[in-house]
Amino acid sequence: MFDITRAVSTPTSLSPRFNNAVANSDAPVQAPAEATPPPAAGTGKKNDALGRNEFLQLLVAQMKNQDPLNPMDGQEMAAQLAQFSQVEQLIDINSNMKVVAESQVELGNAIEDLSQITITQGDAMAKLLEQSMAINTVGRTGVVAGDQVFVDRDGKGSITVDTGEKSGVGRLTVIDSKGEAIGHYVIGDVAKGMQSFELEDFGITPPLPPGQYKYRFDMADAQANWLPAKTYTSGRITGLRYEQGVPTLLLGDRMSVPFSALLQIRS
Repeated sequence: MFDITRAVSTPTSLSPRFNNAVANSDAPVQAPAEATPPPAAGTGKKNDALGRNEFLQLLVAQMKNQDPLNPMDGQEMAAQLAQFSQVEQLIDINSNMKVVAESQVELGNAIEDLSQITITQGDAMAKLLEQSMAINTVGRTGVVAGDQVFVDRDGKGSITVDTGEKSGVGRLTVIDSKGEAIGHYVIGDVAKGMQSFELEDFGITPPLPPGQYKYRFDMADAQANWLPAKTYTSGRITGLRYEQGVPTLLLGDRMSVPFSALLQIRS
């Protein structure tokens, strides 16, 4: 009788031939994963964070060198692609923020330049207005802080005083260039506050010789004591000139004062 068990090889007897066939087959041998070269020494650039190109290179290298018998899991690949998408978005956001920051700097510079131009134009306009106003003061009476009184050839002149809250009797004292008082002149019914007087209001006889004098003005209190009032220099503006671009007025034919020093202008 034919023994079928002798004709069919057992799995055990096939195992060595199968192993040799696998060993001698032309199946491709898995190549070792390519190592990412370390950054060149001495470049002085610190690269702690992955950029867009580095992330793509790592992803491509991982897919290229994956084990054919154990390929990359689909979920893992999807997660890495999602991470790459997030990296892309972060890079775009960062780029947009840089553009916005640069635009803000440019806008700030433009505003500063415009401000400087506006200030320059404003200064020029103010200077032009000041010059125009200074020209229009010639021939009028100007008032500045001081204690000078100008007497013309006819013995005429004016003073401006501020008596504050005092009223009643006032006294004018005229002082010459040597600092000596050359006369005391009383006037009644002096009002409160800032006011002007003509020298002829004091009944000065004979009239004072032409020239420039100092003066003092006092008010009498209830006990007949003389209390000083605040004094100003007033005189007719007879001329105008410019000193280093600043309009300067000639007051009373003798005294030069900057236009900006005028406290009051009277016709």
